[in-house]
Amino acid sequence: MDKATFLKEQYSTLRKEIEQTKSRIFKIVAFGITIVPAAHFVAKDQHLEALNYITPLLVIVVALLYLSENHALMRCGRYIRCEIERHVTAQDKDVIGWETWLEANKQRYGTRTVDKFVAYCFHILFIVYFAGSVYLAIQQAETKMAVMGMAALLGVYIAVGIWFLIFLWNNIRTATEATDDMPGAGQAK
Repeated sequence: MDKATFLKEQYSTLRKEIEQTKSRIFKIVAFGITIVPAAHFVAKDQHLEALNYITPLLVIVVALLYLSENHALMRCGRYIRCEIERHVTAQDKDVIGWETWLEANKQRYGTRTVDKFVAYCFHILFIVYFAGSVYLAIQQAETKMAVMGMAALLGVYIAVGIWFLIFLWNNIRTATEATDDMPGAGQAK
């Protein structure tokens, strides 16, 4: 297989992966938006205390699935820009690849503005859902548990919540900005 065919095949495969990843992101978000309130409703309606206690962890699982898919999407775009488009543009200076154009014109046209706001909104939604789930679980624990049990549960939620906030904070930049942190990015081969 020659280099041009190899690059073309990689490009096509990565574009299909991007399409599939975007579809999975939509499904994860739709699942997360509906399952958390539904879990609280079912817990209350069916008197399933344990479901209320684990719902904050469900929020974290959904958030991690979202972040995983979002990072996969960013990696595909970054690889296309740094490893495929630069080979094509090195041969023909009049050609500019889509990912390169997006990054070069993000200030002029706001090409990544909506993506950035969507990511911020989902991060905020995860925090609100986590905090709300913890509140409902602790509210239920007040009536069902001894003080020590409730304090232990609250301690677990606080520890997990702090880790969750730190993790979201550290991932917000990589989820909303393109970077050239790939080995060999921008270097001539």
